[in-house]
Amino acid sequence: MPQAPRLVSLYERDFALWLEDVAAKLRSRDFDQLDIDNLVEEIGALGRSDRKEIKSRLVTLLAHLLKRLFIDSAYDNRGWEIRIREQRKELLLLEQSPSLSSYFAEVFDSAYAIALAEVREDYAKVTFPDRWPLSHTVDDLLSQVYWAD
Repeated sequence: MPQAPRLVSLYERDFALWLEDVAAKLRSRDFDQLDIDNLVEEIGALGRSDRKEIKSRLVTLLAHLLKRLFIDSAYDNRGWEIRIREQRKELLLLEQSPSLSSYFAEVFDSAYAIALAEVREDYAKVTFPDRWPLSHTVDDLLSQVYWAD
């Protein structure tokens, strides 16, 4: 006996249109017609995405801080400083979601290990510290100038 074809939901067919539909239903308070299962999944994904971005940007920030602090290269310093400023600016999303500051602290050691492995691979002759030698606080990492020219 042939099976009936499965109905493909709007969520599966056209994600952007699904988002518009959900927003319209929320605005009109049409809660009974909401696609709750997919809405819950997408809201959870937003939180995971923010966490992933924080860790990725923290790795990049730490890698460039390590380069700027431990590699003597007047030629590269300006570029590293620009990248440090860019990452710090993007990490300001922590101001929009202060609860993510605890996640920042939670993943710091892991992010440092990744950054350290990267810079050690790229600069094998340079000695980098096994542990981050300076402040671990969010405020310091996002604002402190650790070098003096």
